[in-house]
Formats: sequence, C-alpha cells, structure tokens
Amino acid sequence: MANDFEKPWPGTGTGGAIALEFANTLDWRRREPPEEKLVAFPDLVRWARSAGVLDPAEARELRAWGEAHPRAAAKALERAIEAREDIAAVFTALCHCEAPPAGPLARLDAACRDASAARTLRREGNAVAWTWRGSAPTPDRPAWAAALDAARLLTSEERERVRQCCDDECGWLFLDTSRNRSRRWCSMETCGNRNKARTFYRRAKGQHVHDTKR
Repeated sequence: MANDFEKPWPGTGTGGAIALEFANTLDWRRREPPEEKLVAFPDLVRWARSAGVLDPAEARELRAWGEAHPRAAAKALERAIEAREDIAAVFTALCHCEAPPAGPLARLDAACRDASAARTLRREGNAVAWTWRGSAPTPDRPAWAAALDAARLLTSEERERVRQCCDDECGWLFLDTSRNRSRRWCSMETCGNRNKARTFYRRAKGQHVHDTKR
C-alpha cells in the first residue's frame, strides 16, 4: 500500500467530475457482488489526492492522522462510503430519467450543508475564492468535496450529460462531453473494447451456426 499510495487512482479522469469519479470507487457496480475499492482509509485519501481534492502534502498529513486514529478513520471511511452511495443513487436515477430517491437526496443535502459550514471565502490577491477552514484537512473533506460537486452538477445544465456505462456489469458514471452526446462506455479501452469483442463473438458464432445448417 505504501508504494501504491503515491500512484494515481485507477480510472482517474474517466468520470469527468469529482462526484462521478467518487461514485466510481465502487467498481463493477452492476455485478453481484460489486468490487469495493475503498477498503481502508488510505484508499479514500489516495483517491482524494488523485482527484485534486487534497494536495500531496495534505494527503500525507491526513494519512498520518488515520494511522494515529484508526477508529476515527474507520468511521470517516464509513461516512464517505455512505455519501458515495447516496451520490450514486441520485445520479443513477437521473440517468434513467427517474426522480432522485428522497432518502439519498436528503442525506446529500445534509452533507452539502456540513461541507458549506467547513468553508470560507478568502482573498487570493485581487480575487476571492472558497477555501477550507482550518490549517489541517479534516477526514470528511473527500466526501464533502464530492457532495458539493454533486450539488453543482445536479443544478447545472451539465446534468443532462451524465451517463451510466452501458456495459451489463460496469455501472460507472461519466460526463458525456462528446459533440453528439453518443458516448456509451466509461472507456473505449475497457468496456468499449470488451463489448465490441462480445458482439463480434456472437456474430461469428451465429454465422458458424448458420453455415453448419446449409
């Protein structure tokens, strides 16, 4: 884990938005069972660093905190996974043109309120920007950042571009930025190519059956 911690999180950039990237930390969402990637608190911190939620120094500091406070870190991980599943439930409903479920939406709203209370406006030269309160990152920052991005996405025109991978087992969410909004796969290199191979195999098998009947 020590060596992997400094490496980019697998699939970084595929979702196109922090909230969707966070939802995708549960891999193969449509499988039974799916594959959990946030197994331990350092996984959450590693994801946050790769997503730009934490800078490298903050990530190392938060990881050290987790090692010193394992029980509190485990609770923070539980809260983050709950927030992730709320985000996934809301956006999955959106992808299927359904109303967002009330429970997940209410919990997402609560997370956004907690996150907003942890931020403050500060001057940066002649400009003003949102920054996090306190000198040290809190363990809830990864989930809070994802919740705030989910709210931004849900209340913007970009929500019309949120898609779910068409693979039968994947279920990753992504922002479709293609010109004609026709993207079907989270990645052509993975799910796209796998499904192309499946289609080719089915066609070849069908042709073989047809030829043997002649």
